[in-house]
Amino acid sequence: MNLSDLHQIHRRHLLSLRRTEGTVEYYRQTLTSLERYMATEGLAPDLTAINKPLLQGFVLHLRERGLAPGGEHAILRGIRATLRWAFEEELIPTNPMARFKLAPVPQVMLPAVSGIEAKGALKAAKDTSHPLRDQAILLTLLDTGVRMSELLQLQTDDIDLSRGMVRVRAETSKRKKERRIPIGIKAGRAITTYERRERKPARPHIQEMFLNRSGLPMSKSGLHNLMLRLASSADIPAAHLSPHAWRRAFATMALTNGVDVFTLREMMGHASLEQTRVYLRLTDDDLQRAHLRASPADRL
Repeated sequence: MNLSDLHQIHRRHLLSLRRTEGTVEYYRQTLTSLERYMATEGLAPDLTAINKPLLQGFVLHLRERGLAPGGEHAILRGIRATLRWAFEEELIPTNPMARFKLAPVPQVMLPAVSGIEAKGALKAAKDTSHPLRDQAILLTLLDTGVRMSELLQLQTDDIDLSRGMVRVRAETSKRKKERRIPIGIKAGRAITTYERRERKPARPHIQEMFLNRSGLPMSKSGLHNLMLRLASSADIPAAHLSPHAWRRAFATMALTNGVDVFTLREMMGHASLEQTRVYLRLTDDDLQRAHLRASPADRL
C-alpha cells in the first residue's frame, strides 16, 4: 500500500466521523510532505519503506527548509496519527512511529491583541470602505473569542441580542458541538448598526452576517486581508491582529477580568483545560494584580 491509497482510506474514516474538510486536508498535506521527501530520496511512496532512519532524515529535511518547530511538530503529529490508525486497523503490520520521539516545541509566547492595539484597530476600521462591518467584526472577535471559521459562518439568526447570546452551530464548530457565548452591549450595538445600515446581501437567501463588498459571505482570505490593512493603517505588527490573536486576547482578558477557567473553556469550545491553558497569556502586571487580590500573607 502506498501513501496515497492510505490517505483515501483514512479520508473515508475521517468523513464518517464527521471531521471537517480542514481536518481531512491537514492529514492529506502531512502525508504529501512525506511522499515528496521519499521521492527526493529515490524511494517509492510505499509504507514498507517507512522506518526510523527515513523519518529522521525527513525531520532534518523539514528543518533545512526552514520550517518552524511548531510546523515541524504539526506535520509529524499528523503522520504519526495516520500510521497509528493504520496499524490499529491492521492495514500495516507494524507502526514505524511507535517509538519515534518528536522533538519538543519551544514554549513561545504567541501574540495577542493588547487593549491599546484593539483601540487602534477599531479607530483604523472607521476609515475603511465598510467601517460598520469592520468594527462589528473586531468587537465580535474580541468579545466572544470565536474562531475565524466560526465568525465567517455566523448567520443572522445565530445572534440573539435580546438575550445577549451568540450561537455557534454544531456544523460550524471545530468539535461539532453547539455552544452559546455571551456578547456584550458594545459589540451587540455594533452588529445591530452594521446590519441595519450597511449589510446588503446580494441575494435574499444569504444568511451569513458578515458580507464582502459584493454582498456575498466574507471569505477567510478577505478577513485576513482586512486584518493586514488595519495593521498597516494602525502601525501594528500584522501578527498581533491575526484572527487568532483576537481569540487569544479574548481568553487572556476574560481570565484577568474574573472569568474562571472552566467557564472560559466552555465559551472557547475546548475539549480540555489543557487546550485552554495554551491560550492564556498573563503579563507581569496581570500576575501582580491577581496576587494583590489574593496574597496569602497579606490576608493573615
